[in-house]
Amino acid sequence: MHDAGCPKTGNGGTDLGAMEALDALMRPGARACHDCDAATVLIPALELGQDYV
Repeated sequence: MHDAGCPKTGNGGTDLGAMEALDALMRPGARACHDCDAATVLIPALELGQDYV
């Protein structure tokens, strides 16, 4: 997953809302880019939900 302005996105891609991005990041093998803000924003958001079932 990349921030919309990340130069590593390549061609194409789909814009996602925050909840869609978090859902996609929870899929096996999904990773947030550390070269843009994706990891900085999304990883802490996922960690907030770990105590909720």
